Amino acid sequence: MSDRSLAQRRLPTGVTSRIVSHVGLALAALLCLAPVLYIVLNSFKKPEDIFQVPPSILPVRWTAENYESVFASGGFTAYFTNTVVITVVGVGLVVILSSLAGYGFAKLPFRGSGMLFAGILATLTLPLAILLVPMFIMENATGLLNTQLGLVLPNVAVCLPFAILIMRKHFADIPKEIEDAAEMDGAGRFRRWWLVMVPLTRNGMILVTVITTYSIWGEYTLAKTLATVPQAMPLSVGLTLLKSEVWEYGVLAAVITLAILPPIIIFLIFQRKIVDGVTQGAVKG
Repeated sequence: MSDRSLAQRRLPTGVTSRIVSHVGLALAALLCLAPVLYIVLNSFKKPEDIFQVPPSILPVRWTAENYESVFASGGFTAYFTNTVVITVVGVGLVVILSSLAGYGFAKLPFRGSGMLFAGILATLTLPLAILLVPMFIMENATGLLNTQLGLVLPNVAVCLPFAILIMRKHFADIPKEIEDAAEMDGAGRFRRWWLVMVPLTRNGMILVTVITTYSIWGEYTLAKTLATVPQAMPLSVGLTLLKSEVWEYGVLAAVITLAILPPIIIFLIFQRKIVDGVTQGAVKG
C-alpha cells in the first residue's frame, strides 16, 4: 500500500484530538462518579452482600430495607428538615444581601468603598477555625446556640464575601446607559435595582445560589460547634448518630444517598446557567 493511501486513511488532526479529549473526559468523569455509584448501589444491597467475596458491583438481591430503616429511625427526618430550613433561609439571605452589596459597590461608589470592599475580600483568607470560638461565645451569650437561626447567621457570614465578589462583577459589566435610561423613565434607585439590574444579573444570582447551597448543605465544622444537641443538628452532623451499636453500612449508604440527592438535582437543573454565570462574570462584553 502506498504512502499516499496511508495518509488518506489517517484521521484528521482535529478529529483525533476530539476523540482523545472525549476519552479523557469520560475517564475523569468515571473516576469522579465511581464513589457515588458505589454508595448508591450499596444502599440497595443486603448487609451480607456488601462484603461478599468476590465483590459484586450490582446488588445480587435488590432491596429497599435500608431506606425503610432510615425513615423508621425518626432521627433522619429531623436532621433533614433542619438542613433544608438552614439551607433555604441561608441561601435566600446570601443572594439578596450579595445582590444589594454588589450593586452598591459596582454602581454606587463612595469614599472608602474600595477599602471596604478589600476588607470584605480579606475575610476570605481567614481560616474558619479561628472564628469558631468567638462565634460560640457570642451565640451562647445571645441564646442562639442550638437553634436554626444560630446556624443560619454564621453560614451567611462565611458565604457572603465570595457572593459579593461574584455579584459586584456581574453588576459592573452592565453598561451604565441601561440604568440611565431607566432613571430617565422615572425609576427610583430601588426600582432600577429590582426591575432593571436584577434581571440582567440572573445568571450571577443562580451561580451564587448553587455555590451557597453546596456550601451550607454539606457544612460540618460550624454545625458541629454550634449545634450540640440532636434536635438542632443538621444532616452533616446528625449522620454520625444514625447508627446502632455497630455500623450498618447499607443504612449508612442509604443516608448518604438521600443526603447528596438534593445538591445533585440542583446542579442538574442549573448546570447551563452555572456555566453562563461563570463566563459572564469572567469576560466583559
